[in-house]
Amino acid sequence: MALAILFWIPTHILTFAMRYVDDYRAAHIPTIPSVYGFRAARWIIATASVLAALSIGIAAILIGIEWGFVRLLAVLSAGLLVLAIASVFRPAERLNFGLFKYASLYMLSAMVLLSL
Repeated sequence: MALAILFWIPTHILTFAMRYVDDYRAAHIPTIPSVYGFRAARWIIATASVLAALSIGIAAILIGIEWGFVRLLAVLSAGLLVLAIASVFRPAERLNFGLFKYASLYMLSAMVLLSL
């Protein structure tokens, strides 16, 4: 579970940093998007999203939740992965912020499902 949260953080933080990159630059606060660029940030987000989804899936199986919930987690994870990968190959500000919002709902949903 801790790995899932650890790998979720870059998706959440970097999508936010990309949305407000000009504000961070104006304040002279270095962020991955402002220092390494959006392309690098998108690859980090996609990789972290894959690792977060795998971590949540493994945690779900190891704690023995019902297979119906595992399947629901798989569908939610697929949504996260599609958005993360789409942001790499079809970058858009709207998609990026959609990923930010979805990642938050994804983690909330996953935690609720894992606690049932």
